[in-house]
Amino acid sequence: MAGPYSLWGELDSLLQDREEAGLLRRVSTWTPRSARCIEAPDGRSLVHFGANDYLALSWEPRVREAACVLPSGRYGAGASPLLTGHTEAHEVLRRRLAAMACSEGALLFSSGYAANVGVVSALAKGEDVVFSDRLNHASLIDGCRLSRARTFIYPHADLEELRALVRRHRGEGRRAWVVTDSVFSMDGDVAPVEKLEALAQEYDLGLIVDEAHATGVYGERGSGLLEERGCRSDRWIKVGTLSKAIGCSGGFVVGPGVLIRYLENAARSFLYSTSLPLGHCRAAAVAVDMLGAMGKERSALRSVSQTLRDRLRDLGHRVGKGDSPIIPIYAPSVRDVVAWSQRLAEGGFYVPAIRPPTVPEGGSLLRVSLNIAHTPGDLDALVDACRF
Repeated sequence: MAGPYSLWGELDSLLQDREEAGLLRRVSTWTPRSARCIEAPDGRSLVHFGANDYLALSWEPRVREAACVLPSGRYGAGASPLLTGHTEAHEVLRRRLAAMACSEGALLFSSGYAANVGVVSALAKGEDVVFSDRLNHASLIDGCRLSRARTFIYPHADLEELRALVRRHRGEGRRAWVVTDSVFSMDGDVAPVEKLEALAQEYDLGLIVDEAHATGVYGERGSGLLEERGCRSDRWIKVGTLSKAIGCSGGFVVGPGVLIRYLENAARSFLYSTSLPLGHCRAAAVAVDMLGAMGKERSALRSVSQTLRDRLRDLGHRVGKGDSPIIPIYAPSVRDVVAWSQRLAEGGFYVPAIRPPTVPEGGSLLRVSLNIAHTPGDLDALVDACRF
């Protein structure tokens, strides 16, 4: 008689290895109480510095009400977009996203991850070359892998090293691409998008940018860092998400009509996924409409972010640069960052410990994520609690 299937023992051993290294993760059940507070699994109420709901729109009554109003009486789309899954709710959201970005069209995906994987793998081909920032989100990395293009990793935001790689390898591919986040999800700093645009013009490069953490936070209309920095080249292909500042769920890409039509036919994560639920689309459309009028909130959020960075540096912490609502506090080791996070939780704050493989080896950090609902008292108390 055969013994137990050997896979389970192998997986258990791998989990034990992760636990010994301080890298084991577990899913816990949390209960949101407000835009600034969350109830932990043990019942404690914590000030929440761990979400990406930068403008607190997931708590906005108009957004929540829109999700519940379903004229057709149907919530789920029930089919993929190219069958019967594309409804008026989806079309309205597509138009509003395109208008926000001043683009000809938009395409919806089931998540930001699906959008990045689908866009990169549909556009970059096996005979192409791709230049990818070292700290890009996993979805961009996976999109590069799926594309089968020859991919070169350049040091984070290092234009000189990128230029050297482009000079050396541009001629090896039919087409060449630079793939980057605009605001980096863990370190909170920004890509040098103006210089990337100039480099792309010089060497005939395509530009794929993930504006997930910039949408809603940057730009007069809230469309992202490209708008903020005046980057208008038609080389940009802009991907975003509905799940962060927009406060809903899903992903999107905006661009010329020909790009949207092509991706409708070539992006596998679009073609073979059921459309977003109708309530998601209605809620997101309301949130997108609100972004243009939230300039004061954007400005205040970024000002508070810069001030908090300065105060944490005054305590002796090594803190990431920039003014995005993502503030990394770098830790010496995995065990240190876990201990810091636990200490903050004991003091009434949820600040997640970010460890490899989410960040590179040696890059463990506390990720402080701000939103407009945090009070001056919350920030004062957090600074006091960070005296370690």
